[in-house]
Amino acid sequence: MWLNTARRLRQALRRYRTDKSLETVLHADWRRAPDLQRFFDDIEKRLHGEEITRLQQKQAEYLALQNQINPHFLYNALEAIRSDALLANCTEIAETTEALATFFRYTISNVQEYVTFSDELDNAENYFTIQRCRFGDKLSMELEMENEALLEARMPKLILQPLVENAVSHGLEGKIEQGTVRIIVENSAQTLFLRVRDDGIGMPEDQVNRLNAQFASGDTAAASTQQRGGIALRNVNSRIRLMFGENYGLHIFSAAGVGTECCVTLPLLLQEG
Repeated sequence: MWLNTARRLRQALRRYRTDKSLETVLHADWRRAPDLQRFFDDIEKRLHGEEITRLQQKQAEYLALQNQINPHFLYNALEAIRSDALLANCTEIAETTEALATFFRYTISNVQEYVTFSDELDNAENYFTIQRCRFGDKLSMELEMENEALLEARMPKLILQPLVENAVSHGLEGKIEQGTVRIIVENSAQTLFLRVRDDGIGMPEDQVNRLNAQFASGDTAAASTQQRGGIALRNVNSRIRLMFGENYGLHIFSAAGVGTECCVTLPLLLQEG
């Protein structure tokens, strides 16, 4: 039996060398050699898993880039608006326009690069400047960070601003009185904790549990994107898990009528020297 199995294996490998089709080997009938059958089944499962990971990564990159527009046209148009606003002594319009141009320049450029937390904070502040055009003094943003060295912590781009946007759009926009977004930055020996907390309308427990289950599974396609914590948060979570593993990612805490906190865990990456 083993002679026949060895002969069939050599034949399959010769065919593979000829046509480079791994299917030739993996899908052959190896039932008379259970050890080989289990070995090739395991290889096929591993290859399938790697392909799924590649597809998830491509999807995450697509979601981060899908709203790209012609940057030069955008920058030129915004600069023209800012110049006209300054000539008309409309300083608030000029400031908002400048924030919008800077925000888009940061967002549209290479999303795969690593940046510092300081860069991410600047981008979130530009976003907040833009939102004040709509909400005025109704919104405020605060930062809590005891360790200023964390300003230089390295992280993937576009992590913080989607969390701030989620807090504004889903937490504070529906609140009648003034609301606050608080960014809290902490660390342990090897982990960076980035929390975005709002005192908005909050979420019911079942919705929180559903979102956290999606984050824990790395599911980027689950449920409706219209619910609170839609595709932007799932994209942030998916990117982190793909880059650093399942021990990192996003978790939500919330109570209806009290507010919501999105907590991101990342490896602590500080530049040496």
